[in-house]
Amino acid sequence: MSTSMKAVASGVSALAVATGLSLGFGAGAVSAQPASSQGITRLEVVTFRVKPDKIETFLALEKNEVVPALKKAGIKSRQVYRTVVGEANEFQVRTIVPGFEIYDEPGVLQRALGAKKAAELRDRLNACFDAVHVQFENRVNEFFVDPGNAPVQFASKYRPLPGKSFAYTQFYREYMNPVAKEAKAKGTFAGMDYTVSQHGGEWGLITLNMYYNSFAPLDGEPPIAKTLGPE
Repeated sequence: MSTSMKAVASGVSALAVATGLSLGFGAGAVSAQPASSQGITRLEVVTFRVKPDKIETFLALEKNEVVPALKKAGIKSRQVYRTVVGEANEFQVRTIVPGFEIYDEPGVLQRALGAKKAAELRDRLNACFDAVHVQFENRVNEFFVDPGNAPVQFASKYRPLPGKSFAYTQFYREYMNPVAKEAKAKGTFAGMDYTVSQHGGEWGLITLNMYYNSFAPLDGEPPIAKTLGPE
C-alpha cells in the first residue's frame, strides 16, 4: 500500500482558502452524475508536474483563461488538486467523462475558444510543465460517500493480490463501506471515494480517497478505528 496526501484549495490547492478553480466539487459534481449500467463513473485523471518557476503562471492561466473556457463549454465537474505530501509541484485534474468518445471530438478548449486561440493557450500551458500523464479511473458509485466541499484529500492505493480483486471488492462492500458511511454520519471524516485504475495507469490499482474538512484529523486514529473504537 502507498499513500499520498492532497488538498483542494483554490480548486488548484495548497493549504489555502478555496478560490474556485474546481468546477462543481462535491455533491453536485459526483452524486448528480448518471451511473452507467455497470455502476461506475469514468474519470479522466491528468497529472501535471509544474516547473517550480512556472507555478504562479500556471495558476493564473487556470483561473483567468482555462476555467472561464470550461464554463463556456458547459463543463460542470472538474476537480484540481495540488499535492501537499508526495511529489512536489504536482497538480492533478480529475474530470468526469462519458468515455473514449471524447477523443473523437474537438477538445474542450477548442470548442470554447476556437482552434487558433485554443492552440495558443495550450502552448502557454505546456510551457509550464515538466511532464504530463493521462489515465482513466472508474469510480465505483455504490462506495461513494459524498464529501460535500471538503478541501483535504488523503489517498491510499492498494494492489490486490493476483486473482483477489473480486474478493477485496466483496470485503470492502460487506465490512468497509458500512463503516465509511457510519464515519461520515459521526463526523469522523467528510467522505470517501473508491476508484479503480484503467487505461494509462496501473491496471486494477484501487485508490481510496478519504476527505476531510482540515488536515488536523490526520494526526489522530484512522477513520475506521475512530468509528469502531478499540474493540
